[in-house]
Amino acid sequence: MKKIGISCKSLVDRYGVSRAFEIVKKSGFDSVDYSLERYKPEDNIYGGSDDAFESHFYEIKKKAEEWELEISQTHGRCATYFPNDEERTVWIDKVNALDLRATAALGAPSCVTHFLNCTRFGKQPPELLHGLAASMYDKMVPYAERYGVNIAMETFGAARVSGDRIRDFFADPKEFKYQFDRLNTENKTICVDTGHTHEAESFWVPPPEEMIRILGKDISILHLHDNSGHWDDHLLPGMGNIKWPSVFDALDEVGYSGVYNFELSIAFAGQLLDEYIAFAGRYLREFVDRRGSLK
Repeated sequence: MKKIGISCKSLVDRYGVSRAFEIVKKSGFDSVDYSLERYKPEDNIYGGSDDAFESHFYEIKKKAEEWELEISQTHGRCATYFPNDEERTVWIDKVNALDLRATAALGAPSCVTHFLNCTRFGKQPPELLHGLAASMYDKMVPYAERYGVNIAMETFGAARVSGDRIRDFFADPKEFKYQFDRLNTENKTICVDTGHTHEAESFWVPPPEEMIRILGKDISILHLHDNSGHWDDHLLPGMGNIKWPSVFDALDEVGYSGVYNFELSIAFAGQLLDEYIAFAGRYLREFVDRRGSLK
């Protein structure tokens, strides 16, 4: 049986780690994607003592083990470099290093990181974007190697600049693969985000199943979710128009053997959040077992 996982940020935000992990396990999931976005260098964990740091993440790891849950991956920063913003660059370098350290402390193999998002600063020359991305990832390499974890580059989608949709630069598989291939370390992997890729199809980006075939065996992490091709909605698979049986075929073709992790928009459920996760767990187990179709 394939393992299924869920990104648990909204659950942890609402219930705390222990109750969130309990809900995830009782809903039939095997693993979690643990978000590190809440931690900042100025807080008591990322900005505190080594003992406080290690103790905090040890307790989270122990709670996962108590519920027999795997922390299959972490999610680092959605925030990245901006052109001509040295203060931000210093901040990003600091949190990226700490995210990799936290990933190791949690016993997770990989930390998912975003590329530069053009929504924040619009179109820029390709050489500038490649240079900024290369600089950011190169600075992460010594920490990934020191802590024995992987830098997981996440596929991108569309950007919105002054109300207009454009293709995010690194949604292009050629630009993405160039950055991945040039990163000089064995401590790297790829996270395919089906929603990001699908929302960029209108800009001649290959659909998720073709992106999977292009990136191939370097994929070890998934962010699975659906949309209608216009917005990164993080819907339950089947609520949009991604061709899920084709996605499962492509994953089989490239030999994917990791967790089928779902990154869903769940906070809308409010007081019914735990009930929604219970439904999602049953639904997604059947969805994966039946290879993307419940008909």
